[in-house]
Amino acid sequence: MEIRQARCADADAVAELLVTLGYPDNTAASVHRRLELWSQAAGSAVLVAESAGDVVGVVAVTAVLRFEQEGSIGRIVALVVDGSLRGAGIGRGLVAAAEAAAREMGCSAMEVTSSRHRTEAHAFYRALGYQDWCDRKARFVRELGA
Repeated sequence: MEIRQARCADADAVAELLVTLGYPDNTAASVHRRLELWSQAAGSAVLVAESAGDVVGVVAVTAVLRFEQEGSIGRIVALVVDGSLRGAGIGRGLVAAAEAAAREMGCSAMEVTSSRHRTEAHAFYRALGYQDWCDRKARFVRELGA
């Protein structure tokens, strides 16, 4: 397995992975556009895991400037591994690569959010040393209309 920067040519495979994660509106064209944008955005990276020429996982990480204290925090905004290959270390490799990228961006910590129903993902993150802060912080989202 090789972990590398995502390329626009990976759009079809990344779109399929995002659909399996539960985001059915991802088309290859929309993912292609996002890969182009992310490749040009400072403080952001999209990495893929490739095995035998196939993209089998993806992670997107971005640096968020802190205001309450100095520095930045890395945020994994998407992580998915092909369902038939979970448990093979691909996710661990992608998270390690995302953490390395965040360090290169000057981040002092890393965070990830995960839907409450993804209990297997929560166990995965705990096994990697991530702490569940749900009892300490809440996340609120409001869609902004056009």
